Amino acid sequence: DIFYEMHYQQTFKSHEPPRLTGPASAVPVDWVSAPKSTSFNTGDHLFKVNCSMCHGATGKGDGPVLQKMIADYGYAPATPPDLTDPRIKTLGIDGVKQRMIGGLVVMPSFKKLLTTEEMDLIAEYVVSLQ
Repeated sequence: DIFYEMHYQQTFKSHEPPRLTGPASAVPVDWVSAPKSTSFNTGDHLFKVNCSMCHGATGKGDGPVLQKMIADYGYAPATPPDLTDPRIKTLGIDGVKQRMIGGLVVMPSFKKLLTTEEMDLIAEYVVSLQ
């Protein structure tokens, strides 16, 4: 059989560097990951990274991406993007989190992008904006 991909060719394999083994005196260690930094794992920081481009830095719905969508594409928000609106507070933390999981009109779902803990932190921060 003739394979045209380089990694199947014998001549390619002969150019690979030799595999080195670990020293005989090496001790195996179970890797324990370092704890996440608390300065980057706050609701405020996570909101600024994931939400502020549309909802704005203060949550007033004046983010640059949303403003471009309104001005250039004629988008009319079906629900108010202002997170300081009293209706958002009535949703509570669980309601805000459900909107993050399910998405809403042009807002994407964050279910696969954020962990449950990160979504909880953002939801708490959004409710605290009131």
